[in-house]
Amino acid sequence: MNIGLFGGTFDPPHVGHVALGKAGLQAAGLDEVWVIPANPVHRQLSACADGETRLAWMQLLFADLAGLRVIDWEVRLGCACPMIETLRRFATEYPHHQAWLILGADAWRDLPLWREYPAHRALCNVLVFARVGMAEPQIHDGWQSVDSVEAANSSGCYLYLERALPDISATIVRGNAAAGLSLQGQVPEAIRQQVESRYQKVKQRP
Repeated sequence: MNIGLFGGTFDPPHVGHVALGKAGLQAAGLDEVWVIPANPVHRQLSACADGETRLAWMQLLFADLAGLRVIDWEVRLGCACPMIETLRRFATEYPHHQAWLILGADAWRDLPLWREYPAHRALCNVLVFARVGMAEPQIHDGWQSVDSVEAANSSGCYLYLERALPDISATIVRGNAAAGLSLQGQVPEAIRQQVESRYQKVKQRP
């Protein structure tokens, strides 16, 4: 099976995250997408919603979407976990499945800066989503471009797809919530009031 691994802090989850998860199934044709909430590597855990909260939000958002699963591997660690370790765990526990790391174009561009790169090439393929009209960021380094999931016969391949995705980020959402603005249209309605309350309280802390 071709399994998409969609990791992120999801701090908080927003409509762009949901769209990207669905696109892994609908546009790329992956068999499943595993959504993996992470503990942040580059900022303090105390600065973000706790892992259990973010995990519960993602489970609620993806509960009724066939082919999408929320995986608690990284949250259960209670500390930051670089993606290379998650890829190694996947390879060990699911040796007969092919991992496809789901990235936006910006993350794909920055992949060479990730810990232990380029070891990722031996453990996964990459599915790169960019907004329509965005220039394709090239990473050579031995990655092989393919035009479909089925065309990849080994790790170290990437598939680049243009997709109309919401122009939103968690940073924008947190800022709007801290300012007391409504997050309608930015955060799925199922969790919008929880997110607004959580990040307004964070702003009010001394």
